[in-house]
Amino acid sequence: MTAGIAGLLSAAPMLARAGEKDLLGAGGSTIRPIMAGWLELQKKTLNLNVTYQAIGSPSGTTKILAGITDFAILEIPLSDAQLEASNLYQFPLSFTAMVFVVNIPGVESNRLRLTGQLLGGIYAGTIKKWNDPKIVAANPELKLPDIDIRPIFHAEPGGAMLGDTIGVTSYLLAANADWRARFPDGINKRWAVGSMVTTGETTTETMKVLSGAIGYLPLGAAVSSKLAIVAKLDDKGKAVQANQASLNAAVAAIDWVRTPNLVGKLVDLPGEGVWPVVIASYGVVPKDLKGKPAGPALRAFFKFTLEEGAEVTVKRGGEPPPAEIRTKISAQLDKFAS
Repeated sequence: MTAGIAGLLSAAPMLARAGEKDLLGAGGSTIRPIMAGWLELQKKTLNLNVTYQAIGSPSGTTKILAGITDFAILEIPLSDAQLEASNLYQFPLSFTAMVFVVNIPGVESNRLRLTGQLLGGIYAGTIKKWNDPKIVAANPELKLPDIDIRPIFHAEPGGAMLGDTIGVTSYLLAANADWRARFPDGINKRWAVGSMVTTGETTTETMKVLSGAIGYLPLGAAVSSKLAIVAKLDDKGKAVQANQASLNAAVAAIDWVRTPNLVGKLVDLPGEGVWPVVIASYGVVPKDLKGKPAGPALRAFFKFTLEEGAEVTVKRGGEPPPAEIRTKISAQLDKFAS
C-alpha cells in the first residue's frame, strides 16, 4: 500500500470535501485491503480523490444517515425503513470469509478441524483443553497437546471490528443449539471466556505469541500473517478449507432471486464445499445522485468497483457479487444518476 493510499484509509478525523472529484466515505474495516486496491487502480482512469475512514459500521451508519459523508460501506446492513427514510440505496460490494486461527505447537494451517459445536464449546468455556476428547475425536490424525485453550475475541460492540464479531456470533447461533440456548441475545454477553483485543492487528500480534490461542480474522489477514487457519468439519464429516473456492461457493449458494434487497443469509449455508462464515460489505449511497454535487463521482466510482474492480476484489481475498447482480446494481446507479 502506498503512503498516499494509506493516508486515505486512515482513521484520522474527517476531511472536508473540496471539489466534484472528492468523495468522503466511512464505515467498516473489513473492506480496507480491497479499498486500497480499488483506489490505486482507479487513479489510472477515474483519478478521483476518495477518502475512506475505517471507523466501524455503527459510526459509518450515523454519518451517512446524517448526510455527513457521501457514502458508507457497512458490514451491518441498514434496514429497509432506514433506507427509505433517508432515500438511500444499499448494495453488496464484496464478500469476505471469516476464519478461526490457532497457535497450537506442531499444528499447521488447515490441519485442525472443528465443528460449530466444538467452536461454541470453546468460546462458551465448556471445552478448555486442546486435547479434550471431543476435539481429539474430530482430529484422530493429530497429536494435540495438553495445554489450555485461550480464546481471543474482538472489542466491544460498536467498535471498528464489530463486523467480524457479528459474522462469528451469527455462525455460532446458526450452527450450535447449545450456544443459542446459553446466549440468545446481546453480542457482548456471548463471550463467556477469553481475552478481549481492540484491533485486527492486535489479534495477529497476540496470536503469534500466545500458545494455545484461538481467534478470528478475515481470511486475507490470516493468510498474510501466516497464522494457522482452522478447517471446518461439515455435517457429513468432510473438511472444508477457507479459500477462494469455498468463498465463491458460499456466495453462489445465496438465493439471490429471493433476496430482492440483496441482503442474504451468509452463515452456515447448505452445500458441499461452502465456507460457513462470510460477511458482506455493503455500499450505501444517496438515491438522488443527480441532485448531489458528488453524484457523478459516486456513480463512476461504485460502477468501477463492481466492474473493473472485481478482479482487485478477488486478488485482495474477497469475492464480488455474481456478474448478474453487479449488472443489476450498475443499472440502478445509472437510474439514480439520470
